[in-house]
Amino acid sequence: MQTALKLNTTVLEGHRIEITDPELPEGVEVEVVVTLPSVLAQEGTTQRFATLATRWYQETAALSSVSQIAMHPAYQEIIGMGDIAVPLILLELQQKPGHWFWALRAITGADPIVPAERGKLRAMTDTWLQWGKERGNLS
Repeated sequence: MQTALKLNTTVLEGHRIEITDPELPEGVEVEVVVTLPSVLAQEGTTQRFATLATRWYQETAALSSVSQIAMHPAYQEIIGMGDIAVPLILLELQQKPGHWFWALRAITGADPIVPAERGKLRAMTDTWLQWGKERGNLS
């Protein structure tokens, strides 16, 4: 039988977390789940996205096949981040157009691109940015 016990603590010097509780018998195995404040979680997500995006850009720069570009492991990992990646992708698109459309469709299930825009990077970028603004994913 498992019992849940909520304890609050502070991260100590050296990024250590120390938990002491008189109710915990010495030597017992416990599972510790750490919940980060949302600001820290967002910073971690932003850094992870930036690292993956940089790797993706570097390793796909010489590729011309959109399919190969989209199947790159870093790109797939960004897709795996889910909804939290959408505003980050849109910000990236806002700064420089790129092949983020596959990821946006995979994560959101949306496809706001009309047939006349297909293959036109600037038009597709503008459409996705407008889509993001309308849904509050982009200021």
